Amino acid sequence: MKLKIITGLSGSGKTTALRAYEDMGYYAMDNTPAYLIMKFIELNDSQDKPIDKMAVVIDFRSINVDADIFRSMKYLKENNEDTEIIYLYCNDNEILKRYNEHRRPHPLGEYGNVADGIAKEKELLKPIRQISDRFIDTSNYSAKELKKVIDDSAEKKDNIIVNLISFGYKNGVSDDFDFTFDMRFLPNPYYIEDLKPLNGTDQRLAEYLGEFEIINDFENKVYDLLKGLIPEFYNQGKNTITIAFGCTGGKHRSVYMTERMYEKFKDDDYIIIKKHRDKDKW
Repeated sequence: MKLKIITGLSGSGKTTALRAYEDMGYYAMDNTPAYLIMKFIELNDSQDKPIDKMAVVIDFRSINVDADIFRSMKYLKENNEDTEIIYLYCNDNEILKRYNEHRRPHPLGEYGNVADGIAKEKELLKPIRQISDRFIDTSNYSAKELKKVIDDSAEKKDNIIVNLISFGYKNGVSDDFDFTFDMRFLPNPYYIEDLKPLNGTDQRLAEYLGEFEIINDFENKVYDLLKGLIPEFYNQGKNTITIAFGCTGGKHRSVYMTERMYEKFKDDDYIIIKKHRDKDKW
């Protein structure tokens, strides 16, 4: 059986990932004790029309009925050949934000304290993280973007996730960026009356910025650099690479370059996510 085990931190999007697999035709189960999955597989094999692919969420909630979920998950990997453990994680600030938005206490935190719960959960899941096959950082993802990552993973040969993000320096540089390219070497359309209201996805703005000869040379050099480095990061166990393009306000030059790089990368065998971080400020 093709088995996808979704695990990771609370608030990182495990339910969204499970629904994405369900939409792809997987039999889906949430909060399932790991030791019961093997029993389910054995029972399924004896059926006239067995289920051929299943996605399950297994996390700390199983501890109440499965004291050693690490051993149970390891047993699953060893005894069901086509098993993939997908570990979802997220930076602490984003998890705190998500919990606060939903006004939920963390189930592991003392008196529901979210920061305390995050620290305990990371420690609890550390052995499982070590045997996981794929890691997805959802810090910068909406539910729709995470679903796209799951959907694309079924079609792309490489499970390398490349995030292309535009941002404005005046709104801060994120610690999640692996590569940051400053687009402020281009003239700022903000100071041109007809272009100021536009954003980097507009054709008129693209035509204006595309007139500068440096842009083609820059695009090709950045692409060649990243194409050479991305596989090396993957070889070191990093399967999510975040590439950011910044300008002053995050509306014109950075957006334009992110759009161009998306067109450059989209036919490669990477999972490509394009995001304009400061779009709500345009």
